[in-house]
Amino acid sequence: MVLAFFRSSDHTPIEEVEAILVGMLQNAAIVYDTATEAVFGAGKSKEARKKVRRTDKQIDRGQEEVRQKLMVHGAVRGPDTYLPIVLAYMSVVKDVERVGDYAKNLYDLARYGADLTEGPDADVLAEHRELVGDFIAEASEIFESSDIDAAQAFCERVDEFTSVCDAAVREAHASQGAASDAVARALFYRFMKRIAAHLLNLVSSMILPIDQLDYYDEPAEDRS
Repeated sequence: MVLAFFRSSDHTPIEEVEAILVGMLQNAAIVYDTATEAVFGAGKSKEARKKVRRTDKQIDRGQEEVRQKLMVHGAVRGPDTYLPIVLAYMSVVKDVERVGDYAKNLYDLARYGADLTEGPDADVLAEHRELVGDFIAEASEIFESSDIDAAQAFCERVDEFTSVCDAAVREAHASQGAASDAVARALFYRFMKRIAAHLLNLVSSMILPIDQLDYYDEPAEDRS
C-alpha cells in the first residue's frame, strides 16, 4: 500500500503534490468532456481545439511541477528516506498525464470527421462515453479521500471495462461495414481502454506495493 503508507506520515510536500495531481485529473476531465462532445455530434471547432490544447498544456505543467517538487524535497530529505515515495509519485504523475493525452487523442476522431452518434451502436457508445467520464471523476475523488475500500472496488470494476474495450476492438476489426466506421470505433475503444488503464494505475497505487506499480498495464493473462 504505497501511497497509503506515506500519507500516514507528516509529509506536507506530498500533500502539495497530491493537490496538483487532483487538479491534473480535473483538467483531464475537461479535455475528455470537450473531446467526446466533439466526437458525439458537435464536430470539430476552433474553440474546442483551443480548449483541448490549452487544458492539455496545463496538465503538462502540472506534471513538471510535481517532478520539481519531488526532486527538491527528495534532495532535502535524502534518498534513503525519500526514494520510495519519489519513485511512486513519479509513476503516478505519468499516469495522470497520460489520461489527458488519450482524452486529447479522442478529439482527433472529430478532426477526422467521425460522428459516433450515427449507427446502430450509438446508444452503447454513448453509455461507455458516460461511464469513462464517471471513472475519471471517481478516480479523483478516491485518490483525494484516500478511500482504500473504494480503491479496491474501483480497480475491479474498471479492470472489467478494459476487457469490454478489447472485445469492442475485435468486433470493429471483424466488421463488414464502412472502413471509416470500423476504424473510428476501434480507435475510440482503444483510447477509452488506455484512459481506464492509467486510472487503474493511479488508483491501484493506493493498494499495491511499489514493485507492482503499473500492474494493470499488463494483459490479465500476463499478470502474476
